[in-house]
Amino acid sequence: MAPKPTKSASGRAKNQPPRSSSSQSKNINRLLIIAAANVAGLIGYASYKALVPYVPPEITPLKAPRMKELQEFGSSYQNNMLWGSYRSGLYFGMRTRTARPLLLGIMWFDPTDAATVHQEAIRHEAQQGDKLASYGWLRHDGRSYGRQEIADGDFQLTVQMVKHRSEGSGYGGDWAVRVSVALTAAGRAKQDAAKAAAEAAGRKAAKRKLSLVFYFADAHWRSSELEMWPEQQQSKLGEGVQLLSGENEDVGPWALHLRPGPSQTGSSSSSSSSVSKSAASSKLHFLGMRLQDGQQLVQLKQLMLQALVQNGQRLGFENGLKLWLPDIAQPRPNLAAFQVTAAVPSCFDLVFVTQPEGNSAAQRLAALSGAPLSRLAAERESLFDERFALTFPISSTPEDTDASALQEVSKAALSNLLGSMGYFVGASKVKLPPGSKPYSPPGSPPLQPGQDPLIVDYWREALFTATPSRSFFPRGFLWDEGFHQLLVQRWDPQLSRDAISHWLDLMNCQGWIPREQILGKEARTHVPAEFMLQHPSHANPPSLYLPLLAHALSAAAAEPDHPEVLATQAFLKRAWPRLEVWYHWFNTSQAGQQPGTYMWKGRDAASQAELNPKTLMSGLDDYPRASHPSPEERHVDLLAWMALASSAMAEIGRVAGAPAKAVAKYAAAAEAIGSMQRLRQLHYDAASGHFRDYGLHSEDVEMVWRNVPVPEGAPPKRELVRQVNQPPQLQLVPCFGYVSLFPLMMQLLPPESRELGQQLQLLRQEELLWTSHGLRSLAPTSSIYKKYNTEHDAPYWRGQIWINLNYLTLRALKHYSSTAGPHQEAAAQAYADLRSNLLRNLAGQYHSTGYLWEQYDDTDGTPKGSHPFTGWTALLTLIASEAF
Repeated sequence: MAPKPTKSASGRAKNQPPRSSSSQSKNINRLLIIAAANVAGLIGYASYKALVPYVPPEITPLKAPRMKELQEFGSSYQNNMLWGSYRSGLYFGMRTRTARPLLLGIMWFDPTDAATVHQEAIRHEAQQGDKLASYGWLRHDGRSYGRQEIADGDFQLTVQMVKHRSEGSGYGGDWAVRVSVALTAAGRAKQDAAKAAAEAAGRKAAKRKLSLVFYFADAHWRSSELEMWPEQQQSKLGEGVQLLSGENEDVGPWALHLRPGPSQTGSSSSSSSSVSKSAASSKLHFLGMRLQDGQQLVQLKQLMLQALVQNGQRLGFENGLKLWLPDIAQPRPNLAAFQVTAAVPSCFDLVFVTQPEGNSAAQRLAALSGAPLSRLAAERESLFDERFALTFPISSTPEDTDASALQEVSKAALSNLLGSMGYFVGASKVKLPPGSKPYSPPGSPPLQPGQDPLIVDYWREALFTATPSRSFFPRGFLWDEGFHQLLVQRWDPQLSRDAISHWLDLMNCQGWIPREQILGKEARTHVPAEFMLQHPSHANPPSLYLPLLAHALSAAAAEPDHPEVLATQAFLKRAWPRLEVWYHWFNTSQAGQQPGTYMWKGRDAASQAELNPKTLMSGLDDYPRASHPSPEERHVDLLAWMALASSAMAEIGRVAGAPAKAVAKYAAAAEAIGSMQRLRQLHYDAASGHFRDYGLHSEDVEMVWRNVPVPEGAPPKRELVRQVNQPPQLQLVPCFGYVSLFPLMMQLLPPESRELGQQLQLLRQEELLWTSHGLRSLAPTSSIYKKYNTEHDAPYWRGQIWINLNYLTLRALKHYSSTAGPHQEAAAQAYADLRSNLLRNLAGQYHSTGYLWEQYDDTDGTPKGSHPFTGWTALLTLIASEAF
């Protein structure tokens, strides 16, 4: 047998003859050809790169299959979800889920009240300044039905939305909106007093009236045209009228009708067949406008008021106010408004019908108005109640809380969350990192003097999302959405997958998702320009892992061939590449200086105008961190979030069918990041038993007034600045609050650990976080408790009670109360007491104020902040039903 060739020092195999010169030349020629091909390839690639416009990676979408294109969100789903109450910032509005939507809105005002003119008292956008006694959805299923009650001074409005598909319906189906108007108890008392005074004077008392304005627009501003109800066809509503018709590239042909609804006196509206006489005899006026763009839509309230006043001046105010629309239409209108003024009580049915020329159009119109609409609405309401009782059964209630009242506020919490879901289209404003190459999209105008070349637009995208507050935050927030979807996932898993899919499609190629989504002109009207910018280095808590994990666990516990399980598996499999990139972005961009640590990047180390520089990225805004931001910082809440993200990735990977090696990697990361050894080493203060942040910190800081140099003769000027009385040192930050509880909240503490027992003891101490209304965000022992951060920034996360982190604490206590260990009984008692305290205060404040609120005072439980706040405060529904 011949020996195997071996290598000599020269690299040539032994036992082989030397190469000939001809073979060597052939090899050289071959190498030259390959080299030439490589050079040509490089030249071609360089030419290609020169031809392809540069786009910064910060505004480049991730190359991955789009979530919104999953099969379950195909034409049938889009057809059913086309219309909805997706204009979150209005008291009531509808739109289509399209880039250039059809839009509906409602305004109302008292036509006899001068304040309508002088104080612009036309209701349209949901505003806290309107000081409505209450408004909100009492029922909303997220898809096809909703009922909202609005108490505005002397008037009570009920708005019902009903979508309906039947044979002959076009794309998106038909729908109806019923608006019923009555007097509140105070309004009735005023009317009775006025009636008695009029009778005593020998005259007839005038009935109270209210004007409603229904407007409809097609946002194809340049090409659309609406066929309006002919001018002077009739001055009263009578039996009803077709207000508008048109054709839309998404919906096809359509028509909009207004009819008098059923009588609101005598028999109930659900069974009454008699027509509201006040609605039938109401005066009907209109205005057609040709808007140039969406900016004019944002100004619609002012445009409407201007038209009312100008027409009133034309008619003359000698015999009282005449606030009527002028009954004129500009050529080719793309927005039409119709005003009905009726004596109270009254009721109107606005009906949208697709394919209006079809054989079934008349029947479909009849089915969505009058008594048939009443019956359909009653059926939908009954279905909601039955489904709610099955989905969110309330097993126990606090001793002094009425069970039925708690169920009603739970329904309102869910309904307001679903009814506040919005559909937005637009592009975020992004500030590129310092040193980035300036970028201008092809065809964009030259930069203006003073314009920052690093401020650019994200790509244009759609977002379907829940919103925290219709009055104050009617837009999407990344870390809020994780809590929102915990509730939506329980009620309607597909709806939740849809919303999460829209968020994941906003991920750029680096793995970053802008934390605040201010998309479109309507959304931007609520945000000052300086707060619009999104920074690609800034994170937000990865709370979306909470509902993603809930989806995965739900699928893992169900029958494997169930359609819902198959849909969830397909959803998580499509999401997996995006979630891996998102996780990697967090794990690298938010890594601390010391290996294995994490810190929220983006705090302002140069700030002298804040008592403690804010950490907006953490979601906890002004919660105290190290007084002097520095690279040495490490944040225990972010470490806990990363431990949760790691364990969620492992579970999601198992359900999604990810490679076993990847699943094992994330499981190992979860164990390592959240280990007690690491927590003790990085964040634990043995003397107090507290888990703490670490950084460059001084407790001895204060805000002081300082004189500012001014030109001679100018008035004196002062500013409030921070004064550091004791130099900062690297240390664990000595304050106790929500951040301290994150290892408990994320269930990182072993059931048998001494640290778990310590946290349960600390939790119950009233001088720290425990109150009879819930857990406060910061202990009174903290040097910054309840202190202003600047002259104008009131304390926000410095003592107030927030429901989202109370929910996470309850979730953890529920876990430890059902897990064997020496602290099981203490966890169970803490769980029961905290749950009772929260429910008692939330339900009580809702029934006394008419709203759920952003936060609650830690001393007396009174509500604070924006309202209605039915984002994460709606977790009340999960707390009441013990759904963790």
